[in-house]
Amino acid sequence: MRVIGLVKPCRVSAGVVYVDSMLGWLSRWLRMIGVKAVYSGSFSDEELATVDGLVVTRDRGLYSRRTGDTLLLLTDNHLHWLTAMVMVLNVKPTIGDNSLCPICGGRLIKVNSMEAVGKVPMNVVRRNPTLLKCESCGRYYWVGSHHRGIERTLNIVKELASNGGIEQSGPECLIYI
Repeated sequence: MRVIGLVKPCRVSAGVVYVDSMLGWLSRWLRMIGVKAVYSGSFSDEELATVDGLVVTRDRGLYSRRTGDTLLLLTDNHLHWLTAMVMVLNVKPTIGDNSLCPICGGRLIKVNSMEAVGKVPMNVVRRNPTLLKCESCGRYYWVGSHHRGIERTLNIVKELASNGGIEQSGPECLIYI
C-alpha cells in the first residue's frame, strides 16, 4: 500500500475544485474528465485558505491551516495526482460529453468543421466532420493522434484507482494505491 494523499474531511462534494499554483497539469486533466477546476498561477495561500470548495495542494502548511475540504497530494507522480482526484471525487477518468476546455474550463460544443477553416490544419477539417469548440475561449479540439496518449493515461489512472482505496485515519483519510 502506497499513500498518495490525505483528504479532510473524508467525504467531499464534487462541486468546484480549486487547484493551487503548483498543480497546473492536474487542472487541465480534471477539466478533460469534466471536473470544474479553478486554477491560477497567482492564487495566494490566503485566498485558497478561505474559498468554498475543495482545495487541492502539495503545500503542507496550507493543508494544515485550511478548515474546509482539502486534499494534500504526497507524491511527485502526476498520474497519482489524477488517481487521487478520481478516487476522492468518485468520477470516471474518461473523456466525454461532460468534458470541459482543458485551458479555460469552458463548455465544449460540437460544431461543423468547416467553421474552423483557417483556424486549424486543413487535414483536420477534411478528416473530421465535426469538432469541439470552447464557448469561452474559442479553441478547437478533435480526436487526433494525441488522443491515444490521453486515453493511455486515463486507462492507467482507471487501473490505479480500481486497485486503491480511501481509509479513515483520525479526522482525515488516507488515499492509497
